[in-house]
Amino acid sequence: MGLMRGLRGAVAAVKNGSKARLGAFFVAGAVALGFFAAAIPLSAKPAPALSSKFEIEREQIYRGETRTVYVLVHFAAPELDIPQSKRPPLNLTLVLDRSGSMADAGKIDYLRQAAKMAVRSLGDRDAISVVEFDDQITTMWPASRARDTSELQAMIDELAPRGSTNLAGGLERGIDEAKAADEKLGLPHDTLDHVILLSDGLANTGITDHGAIARMANDARNSGVRVSSIGLGRDYDEDLMQAIAESGGGKYYYVESPVQLARIFEEELKSAFATRARDVHLAFHGSGAVERAELIGFSSAGGRDVSADWPDFYAGETRSVLLRLEVDARAEGPIDLGRFDVAWRDAESGASGTLDLPIRANVTSDMAQSDKSLNRNVSVEAALAESERSMADNVKLYEKGKTDDARKNNAALIQDLKTRNGVLKDERISRKIEALDVEENQMAVAAAAPEQKAQYLKATKQRLYQAKSGKRTGYVLQPGDKGMEVEQLQRSLATAGVYKGKITGVYDAPTSEAVKKYQQSKGIDSDGVAGASTQQALGLY
Repeated sequence: MGLMRGLRGAVAAVKNGSKARLGAFFVAGAVALGFFAAAIPLSAKPAPALSSKFEIEREQIYRGETRTVYVLVHFAAPELDIPQSKRPPLNLTLVLDRSGSMADAGKIDYLRQAAKMAVRSLGDRDAISVVEFDDQITTMWPASRARDTSELQAMIDELAPRGSTNLAGGLERGIDEAKAADEKLGLPHDTLDHVILLSDGLANTGITDHGAIARMANDARNSGVRVSSIGLGRDYDEDLMQAIAESGGGKYYYVESPVQLARIFEEELKSAFATRARDVHLAFHGSGAVERAELIGFSSAGGRDVSADWPDFYAGETRSVLLRLEVDARAEGPIDLGRFDVAWRDAESGASGTLDLPIRANVTSDMAQSDKSLNRNVSVEAALAESERSMADNVKLYEKGKTDDARKNNAALIQDLKTRNGVLKDERISRKIEALDVEENQMAVAAAAPEQKAQYLKATKQRLYQAKSGKRTGYVLQPGDKGMEVEQLQRSLATAGVYKGKITGVYDAPTSEAVKKYQQSKGIDSDGVAGASTQQALGLY
């Protein structure tokens, strides 16, 4: 644990603006329309846990009093090049809700199956503990090596619903178990400490304040323990569960049907097993030319320096974040906008890594030159990110009962995107417009059917959460995509009788052909891409 504290201190130095270089890496390189920065080993070592590059919307900023400049920063974690047996061990704590509401719709049965699957996924080098909670908090299985888990699985089978929901108490006990395991079991320094909290209800006893519970998760993160949350059904508090995951550095999942539970647990464990970078911290330090900086999707103090913590990166994962700058562009010539710093800890080696991306541009009085330097990809991503920000505001209005205002704003947002796309002519914006049209319809239906309001809010907030986490793809699935969402698509197409292949989670040619067949049967434009309209028809949106 001493080594962990030392590494966190090193990362904190970067957060505080230190220019000291951590670990055996340095940053170099440049690409057109931006600068490329990658951690390069000084000796023959595995690839760094993170690489990054950025694109600026206009390298040539048209001269003026204040100009908005967008910078799109991309991140990638390389695939694991080590065998599964050599991965860092996992110290897993399951915190399971057994309150009375878990009796509904067979939730407790699916919970048992999912929890046992998670336990069986662990190896001899891993550790497991299980906490159960209703209004009572019980450590079902204190932290121990995951060698013979047959007794634990039998105990999970005995779980039965009862009582109310002391969510905070269960979470606190689970975090304590995860922390204690490191010293109690003598776990190696590279062990990944991870808590998975599952609940289907509201925190209605014990500590119920959202801020206090989120701080609990944040404290766990600061001590090296990651917390992910799974919300099951329509009655839990999605804002609280999302806040727990964001503060705890983990992931948040909305599970509409308990049938999906085992797959969600499997997905979360797969990510944990393949963790590449931890303690990821983003920071932009603006120059004197920057009047205001903002990381879109994150809270901002309104100054020229902004920062945010991000969830861990797992092998093969890519994300992006959009930086919006308000720039004083009155003086022609080269302009230093500032630097984008990234700090992290390599999950495999424990070494600290940093990236330092200097962001520069040029101010010109030649409008044609400025227009010629336009990076359309950044303009499109900016339009999408700003639309998601507006949509989040609309959802808040809707949640407060101001349905007419929310729908009016949504219609204005759609029209704004159509106007922008008249210039940009990009399919991604067309797909976003399609998604907003679908959500406008869902908003109207849910307003007239209170039982559907909770489902609409949870599904929409989940998509906004994914976009904030750097994944702006939930409203369209297309050839080349992979993952759990594609598996769900294939299963739904199979149920509809148009897909005969295996459930692979890969959007291949047979999947595309099945989508076309389904679209033709529903009178949807048959392009083989599962946009929001197609997904809605399949019950996936």
